[in-house]
Parts: sequence; structure tokens; C-alpha cells
Amino acid sequence: MNFADLLNSVNSIEEKYPPVHLWDPDLCVGVEMKIDREGNWFYQGSIIGRDKIKILFSRILKFEDNNYYLVTPVEKVLVNVDLAPYMIVDYEVDIDHKNIILKTNLDLSIPLDKDHKLEIKKIGDEQIPFVQIRNNIEGFISRSVYYSLIEIALMQDNGSSELLTLKSFDCNFELGEMSD
Repeated sequence: MNFADLLNSVNSIEEKYPPVHLWDPDLCVGVEMKIDREGNWFYQGSIIGRDKIKILFSRILKFEDNNYYLVTPVEKVLVNVDLAPYMIVDYEVDIDHKNIILKTNLDLSIPLDKDHKLEIKKIGDEQIPFVQIRNNIEGFISRSVYYSLIEIALMQDNGSSELLTLKSFDCNFELGEMSD
């Protein structure tokens, strides 16, 4: 993958997301890509600092056979992902606390709704909140945003005394058990 060509093409992308689901190129071996637990992207062991490149890469990301790939019409590169490609770093909530928009670290905002469900997953000893972003690609919710969502759920008072439930766009999402 030629970074100069990719950088030049960032401003020329007409569609936000190309049809990667239609592309099935050969795997390009020898290229090391990684997304760490903090949402940092790496190429050949070096951190990618330019946000435009990370945003471009996020648009050509595909989840297939339990792996993430960067895909073009002519090649695909395996991406090792610690948790998820996207990290939820902020949110907006309406005045009635009924609808929540989640914001990612990669210039994408999504509604917390039936198409973008929140699910708590056990990874090792941790319970980590994930959200469906697009095309089976997930994002994990940062700790600070998750704590804010808990506060919203407490204000909404949707759940029983045992289970905390967050409501957004007429959908209920379980945030966990309530402790005494």
C-alpha cells in the first residue's frame, strides 16, 4: 500500500464508504497493520499519526471470517485488532434524554438504536461495552462515555432494581446489574 497515493486520494473520495463488500481480492502478505486497545493505528510497527489516513482506512475496512481487513479492488491486508476498530469517544443526548448519538474516534457518528446495538461482552476479566457500527464492524465504548451512559440510564429510571437499562430511539440496552 502506497501511503502517498492514499493520502492524495483522501480528499477525492466521493462516497463515504466504498463497496468493500463487493471486493474479494487476494491477500497481500508481509504488511503489518494493527489497531491497539487505545484506538491507535499502526503500519509496520509505526504509529499512524495522520487522522485523514486513519479515517480513509476505516472506510475501506471489512470484517470477514472473524478477521478485519483493509480492502481495495486489487488487494486486502489483514489488520490485527485488539478490541475493535472504532472507539466511542463522545456522545450527544437530546434534552429529554431519550435519543443518544455516539461519536467515534474516526469521524463517524451513529445513533444508539436498533441498527447500532449496545452489548456488554466479557473479554478476559473485563466487561466491555461494544456497539455495532456498520457491516458487522464494532466499536468499543470508552470508559468515560460508558460512565456517562450509566448516569443517563439512572436519570431515565428504565430498569428494575436489579438491572440498569438505557433507552435510546425506543430501544432498551442492558448496561449491567445494579449493586447495593
